[in-house]
Amino acid sequence: MSVDAAEVKRICDIYDWDGKGELDMYYFGDIMYAMGMNIMKSVCVKYGQTNDTGKKFVKFDDVVKLVGDAVKEPNNSGNYQDYIELMKLYDKNENGTIMIAELETFLNLLGDEMPKEDVQKLLIELAPKEDEEGFIPYTPFLEKLCGKA
Repeated sequence: MSVDAAEVKRICDIYDWDGKGELDMYYFGDIMYAMGMNIMKSVCVKYGQTNDTGKKFVKFDDVVKLVGDAVKEPNNSGNYQDYIELMKLYDKNENGTIMIAELETFLNLLGDEMPKEDVQKLLIELAPKEDEEGFIPYTPFLEKLCGKA
């Protein structure tokens, strides 16, 4: 995937509160998310993202290079198996199901850029019918979400 340098700089400029042409690296992952990329935080940290504001600043041209490097990183975003493992954490009955309410909350928290209405649409379109206790099998949902079904 190639990186549009002008787009990276345009987004960096939004986060440049002081107009210095530098990005506070606390917002490094936000730059990629704003470009529609789903980069794992561990990759963002590897390329300089900090956990606190004001710790490290990088010129926009250097941010473009860092974004390009992060995008080239193998396995820079979650894959189907990562999502399965994540769902297992919420599978309280250990039977391949998750409460639809938990999935909705999880998606709302995970996708802070995604409006709640979009989460609702996603669940309506992709989630199987819940049982009488409010559980759904998560594998068919993930297969549809990840394009495997």
